[in-house]
Amino acid sequence: MGLRDALINAVSSAVTATGNIAETVIYRIHTNHIYDVYSGKMEHNATDVEVKAIVSVVGEEVGIGSIEVGNTGQLAVLFATKGLTFTPQTDDFIVRNSEVHVINKVDTDPAGASYTLTIRKLG
Repeated sequence: MGLRDALINAVSSAVTATGNIAETVIYRIHTNHIYDVYSGKMEHNATDVEVKAIVSVVGEEVGIGSIEVGNTGQLAVLFATKGLTFTPQTDDFIVRNSEVHVINKVDTDPAGASYTLTIRKLG
């Protein structure tokens, strides 16, 4: 097993080991964007995938070394890449507690063991 595989397994185990801190969110993959010429609407299909993730508030720096949480209205969603059948995109969505969130940014660590999505509530 190489270093990359060891890191992927470690991140996956760490998210699982957090117990109640990690929560199940729905990653909603939008596919098949089709324009209906008769209705004038964009139609699309969505595929929902449950993902175990750690969700935290994204704050912004308001002074040297201080972080003001809740200021940005955004959340960070961290989950392991192990076992994923998709690659996160900014045109997909996260559903958390029945609220739909837009993905603003997708980051991954250098080993590709985890994704961190920056999201904000839709609407």
